[in-house]
Amino acid sequence: MSEERDEKATGPDDHVFAEQPIDLNVLFSEDGRDLNRLFPDTHFKRLLRDVKRNQRGVDRFLKGLENDDDIVEKSGGADEVS
Repeated sequence: MSEERDEKATGPDDHVFAEQPIDLNVLFSEDGRDLNRLFPDTHFKRLLRDVKRNQRGVDRFLKGLENDDDIVEKSGGADEVS
């Protein structure tokens, strides 16, 4: 029973990422430096990976907001009276 509780607490994604090594040079390919050598700590690599993932999510969210604004402007918006 306690093993089931432990599995639920960690989540299925934690086990998948724990098995795969994190290559910071692939995540941040635009930098040009050997980031794996600069940041050898596994916990810090996970943090940087999560920051990069969150950044992509925020970018998608903002792009969606921009698209919504374009749609409202093309339709005339809510302030237009006919």
